[in-house]
Amino acid sequence: MKRNRTQRYIVSFDKVILLSYVLLCLVGLVLMLDISSVQSSMMYFYRQILFLVVSAIVAVVILYAFDLEKIRGAAPYLVYATLLLLIYVLFKGSTVKGATRQISFGFISFQPSFLARVVLVFYFAHILDKKHAELLAANTPLKFFLEFLALIILTGVTFLLIILERHLSTLIIGGATLYGMLIYAGTRKRLLLLIAVIGILGGVAFLNHGADYRKARLTTYKKYSLFFKNRDSTKANDADYQVRESLTALTSGGLIGTGIARGRAKHYYLPEARTDYIFTIIAEEYGFLGALLVFGLHCLLFFRSFRMANAQESRYLRFLGVGLAMNIFCNVLVNTGVSMSILPPTGNTLPFISYGGSALLIDSASLGVLLNISAVRRIV
Repeated sequence: MKRNRTQRYIVSFDKVILLSYVLLCLVGLVLMLDISSVQSSMMYFYRQILFLVVSAIVAVVILYAFDLEKIRGAAPYLVYATLLLLIYVLFKGSTVKGATRQISFGFISFQPSFLARVVLVFYFAHILDKKHAELLAANTPLKFFLEFLALIILTGVTFLLIILERHLSTLIIGGATLYGMLIYAGTRKRLLLLIAVIGILGGVAFLNHGADYRKARLTTYKKYSLFFKNRDSTKANDADYQVRESLTALTSGGLIGTGIARGRAKHYYLPEARTDYIFTIIAEEYGFLGALLVFGLHCLLFFRSFRMANAQESRYLRFLGVGLAMNIFCNVLVNTGVSMSILPPTGNTLPFISYGGSALLIDSASLGVLLNISAVRRIV
């Protein structure tokens, strides 16, 4: 006799999250076509289409083929695998602009540091759920350290390898995401304060005593940031070029933008127009309203994902969904903050819009997980 096997079919999922993703990807394609049409070739546009197709397929597979509760035990092994990739990059990775952070596979490259951010979210969600009672009871730094020793060590080693790869933006986004997860999980305030103090002091020491190029970026930031009263942007030098051109393009956009045909920055005035400073292109050509619309879509994606995750019965899925939503949105905040000189210049892409295979793939996979969490299933 054959056994009766029950199967679970997905009958619906959050359409607002999906719509936000689709619209942002379409905006990215339009911008890539716009930039590529006035530069050397259309190669970047065609490659972005390929990246998007592959990434969308990955998101769909994750939505329909994975049971997140059943595979959660693999989280520690994913961290180990990611650590091996990060170590491999240091020895065999390709160096671009002084940073060794990517593995090249012919015409595409992959940055394991992007993967590390997401893998740590999975690991944190797994551990914070598994040891939630211990987290709430950890009223001293020593108790927290002893209970979560493996979590602290693996996170510390991962961040150290990312530092060695000179990928500061990933470190900032990953650190902010994991800190947000600790807040959401109910970590005691004194521990959160201690972690924040250690992070801030470590960051200041790292920037002040680190490589010369980081000091140069801080000097540039002090010249142009609105947060410094005695800033002096009249004494410009070559190190200021990208920040200066970004602010020039932003201010020239006005309320409704210069229009696609009149955009100046994409004509090689802004070197990283298709990646780090693509938000500047949006603000220049589509103005404040266009930039606000794109930022609003990212906000919609974040708040909808956060609310959806917060409504889950499973604590693990709540932590996972909230962590992935924060990971994407922190990336958005850093990218837009750098474009407007709210934050010091650092290289990172705008999710779903900037050119790039690894970032789009990882972010789309995260989107697939969020849709999976939101899915309503029927047992047959």
